[in-house]
Amino acid sequence: MEYDEEDYLQLSGIQHYEFCKRQWALIHIEQQWQENVHTVEGNLLHKKSS
Repeated sequence: MEYDEEDYLQLSGIQHYEFCKRQWALIHIEQQWQENVHTVEGNLLHKKSS
């Protein structure tokens, strides 16, 4: 069985999915991701809890 390159998952997509499923959906499905004050604050909160 052969797969087209476009069928492969991007490593960055897997990383986004693990970090935040909503962020992954915005970036990779809806293609509507844009950094703002809320996303920056959320990233800082995620880093603190790790």
